[in-house]
Amino acid sequence: MKKNRVIINAFKIIEKNGWDKFSLAELARAEKISLLELKKVFNSKNSILIHFSKMIDENVEENIDITDLKDSSVKDNIFELLMLRFEVMLPYRKTLKKIFESKKLDPIILKKIATNILNSLDFYLEISNAYSDNFFDFFKKNVTLLIYSYVFKEWLNDNTEDLSKTMSKLDNVLTYSEKMLKKINSFLAV
Repeated sequence: MKKNRVIINAFKIIEKNGWDKFSLAELARAEKISLLELKKVFNSKNSILIHFSKMIDENVEENIDITDLKDSSVKDNIFELLMLRFEVMLPYRKTLKKIFESKKLDPIILKKIATNILNSLDFYLEISNAYSDNFFDFFKKNVTLLIYSYVFKEWLNDNTEDLSKTMSKLDNVLTYSEKMLKKINSFLAV
């Protein structure tokens, strides 16, 4: 069984029927495999979301060119990496919107997904040379998660072909964060 193909098929079912009606039994029938075989990889329907997030990470990492990041500012690098993530998720946006609109979305799963995304953002910050080996590095990762979450909401509803609303929101928030970081650094330097 190819895990990524199963995830993509699960997302097609979710897009059609919604998250609340989706089940592993339905996915097993669609995949023409036993539920027990499916449960070896996906122990619950919630685990589909965790594996989806990891699949997105893999796709983003395949498209990163580290050499392009060396000549750009931290802000520009973070912007490019987050937009790359949004672009990779674009084929799944309708499904993600249905999932996040669901009343039955488990908060524990949201926490696990957030942890996975936080690890990805940590990697993005590292390859963007955002860390400066000081106390505020811890906050950078968490603030970046807040930025990502805030812009994710915009992305879910961005109906522009070029994602211009998402790009504008992300640029504005990153610019504001960059200004705040400079103020904090100047305050600490005194």
